[in-house]
Amino acid sequence: TDFLLYRARRERRFSRSLADGAQREEASLASEQTFRRCLALNPDDGRAYVGLGTLLTNQKRFAEATELYEEATRVTSGTNPYIWTAWANLEGRQGNTARARKLYEGAVVADAGHAAAWHGWGGLEKRSGNLRRAQDLFVKGIKNTIGTPNPYLFQSLALTLEEMGEIEEARRWYIKGTKAPLVSKSDALWHTWAKMEANHGNPAVVRYLYQKALQVNPKSRYTYLSWGVWEKEQGNWDNAKDLFKQGNELNPRDAAILQAWALLEYETGNPVAARELFQRATKLDAKHIPAWQAWGVLEYLEGNYDKARDIFQQGVWAGPQSVDVSKVFQAWAVLERKSRNYNLARTLFSCAVKADPKSEASWLAWAQMEDDLGLPTRAEELRGYNDLEQEKAGEFGPNLGPIIINPESVLSPLF
Repeated sequence: TDFLLYRARRERRFSRSLADGAQREEASLASEQTFRRCLALNPDDGRAYVGLGTLLTNQKRFAEATELYEEATRVTSGTNPYIWTAWANLEGRQGNTARARKLYEGAVVADAGHAAAWHGWGGLEKRSGNLRRAQDLFVKGIKNTIGTPNPYLFQSLALTLEEMGEIEEARRWYIKGTKAPLVSKSDALWHTWAKMEANHGNPAVVRYLYQKALQVNPKSRYTYLSWGVWEKEQGNWDNAKDLFKQGNELNPRDAAILQAWALLEYETGNPVAARELFQRATKLDAKHIPAWQAWGVLEYLEGNYDKARDIFQQGVWAGPQSVDVSKVFQAWAVLERKSRNYNLARTLFSCAVKADPKSEASWLAWAQMEDDLGLPTRAEELRGYNDLEQEKAGEFGPNLGPIIINPESVLSPLF
């Protein structure tokens, strides 16, 4: 069944790459049939259960995926940690936190050295706001995988500690991770350590860590992107441009690097070059919403309103169900507000908060517009809705009151 499993996974990956809905459905069906054939040939093969369950989950067929995992645990007598972990991930995705915890526990009972279970469980607790519990689970995962250390456990632990404000402790775990066999070969670990030091360390250390990340993975798109953005923030525009150019040469189809380079060109007074780079980025990856958003804002700031509207529309079509599309609607709403098309601006702000209810900038920009139009009661309602959404997200803070959202603020890239 090994060849069939390979084929089923390849078909599943191929289906997710297709833009056409009918073609994607046909490829998904082929993958499902191949996975089910694997199960018919070898009903004890946990890999086929996990593969098929992943496919069903991607298609949001959650009830079918749950039934499949229940069957899989019975068939394998609960001894397969991959099945427990996949099931736990499914429950966590649906917001069934308590159920997911029990399933992750089942995974580590089946195999205490199963890194994915520790990592998934820790991530669940972190998303739930239980940072200390997440820290404890990541540490346990590291201790139980000493023979085969996992870079993602070290990385997630350090990121959690940084979020808790324990920078020295995070630094200690980064050092331990980069000294561990196998883990030291993870460019992601060096890269995230560099990002932490960018906020809390000195420039020489930051550059050293980014260089280490590139030694491990000379083509790392994330490292070139992150390092270039950091150099730009330090005012080292030539260094940033060199990094974006190198990153583009090594990753010619990466739209995010081109977008960041375009922003640099615009911010250094070269809108023509920026426009050309945005055009390249959107041609290479028409679904890269941040490039459409930033390009639209460029045209808006340059006074080309009709061109900006056309680009914003392209950005909406690129991913109408994506959270990122909120920023496109927000920027477009700011344009229409400037053009005094207030009803259209309201519609666009409404679309922005529907796409991402946690978008504080959208709620407050909308409220500011209503304030400016002499509708303070409506403005307060919108700020109240914003407070409720921030509270739901566990980010509740003091009411910021009326603020002006600078149109330039929507130009920031979404990586």
